[in-house]
Amino acid sequence: MLITRRMFGQASVAATLFAGFPSLAIAQAEGALPPKSPLGIAGTGLSAHLRGLDGVAKGLRDDPVAFLEYVRSLGGGGVQIAVPKDRARFKARLEALDMYYEGQAALPSRRDGDFAPFEASIKAAAELGATCVRAVSRSPEGGTGRRYETFKSPGDWYSWLSEANAIIEKCVPIAEKYRVAIALENHKDRTVHEHVALLKRIDSEYLGSLIDPGNNMSFMEMPEETVAALSPWVKACSLKDMGVAPYKDGFLLSEVLFDTGMTDQAKLFALMRKSNPKIFPTTELITRDPLKVPVLTDGYHVSFADRRTRVATWLKMVAARQTRLPTVEGLSAQQQLALEEDNTRKVFAWGLKAIKA
Repeated sequence: MLITRRMFGQASVAATLFAGFPSLAIAQAEGALPPKSPLGIAGTGLSAHLRGLDGVAKGLRDDPVAFLEYVRSLGGGGVQIAVPKDRARFKARLEALDMYYEGQAALPSRRDGDFAPFEASIKAAAELGATCVRAVSRSPEGGTGRRYETFKSPGDWYSWLSEANAIIEKCVPIAEKYRVAIALENHKDRTVHEHVALLKRIDSEYLGSLIDPGNNMSFMEMPEETVAALSPWVKACSLKDMGVAPYKDGFLLSEVLFDTGMTDQAKLFALMRKSNPKIFPTTELITRDPLKVPVLTDGYHVSFADRRTRVATWLKMVAARQTRLPTVEGLSAQQQLALEEDNTRKVFAWGLKAIKA
């Protein structure tokens, strides 16, 4: 049965999580609950729903159980989020819905900082049965997290890298204590070879990679290169198909619906699973405007020693494989919520066909 907005408003089963968006209870009552996809989603893939919209949609950031139920109402098979409270309630719903769980943990910003919040996140993930937590090295205060936008000299970059690597080294014994691995994302900070060097040096089964096939494209590294290099350490992933297009200072980079961009996510995930048969296919299609990657500017190259030689070949590839990229510019907040939900439904449906559970 097709569920309409009017039905949502009149439903007595349970209040919807969002005005105009289905809750799990309503989807179940109306017989419209999608089959469960093997794919789950990182919280960042539903960032607009986490934030919410005043007067229209209640944000789910502070209610992990509501977020879990919302993901299942769209067809999702798991979630990757932090659960700072209501863990017993969350675990009960997780088990009832037969969904998988991966944690999140914020790394300290300084090697002499407070590691207690990080340990609390690891402990919470262990209580919920997670085998890993997503983590990213924190950007300097005021930074965007993107290396080519944040660092203004080689010295700035190497100083940050030394500190960031030292923080990871101090976190590993905590992960080992609770037997929950740190899945360190390639987060537009380290090149793939810098990332591998860190993993090789520390060499712990409780430190590995969270592979994002799209992120290092901003460094002019092909997804296949990223996946091949990091797969021996893979603990988790952020699956996302990517589209590219030229612009005056370099190229545009954007998450797109699966099988509409330039990457084969099913193939890339198969390579990851070959290295680690236990990883879950977590997606992170972020609904947003394309990212500008200014590889033709001098500022882009300040913190790199070797990217200039890649520019001509990379931009030739962009010109040959460019596609029309999605944008949210000009959409109302409510339209962005609707688009984010639609994209997520389509990704979960793709997973049913493309990924083996």
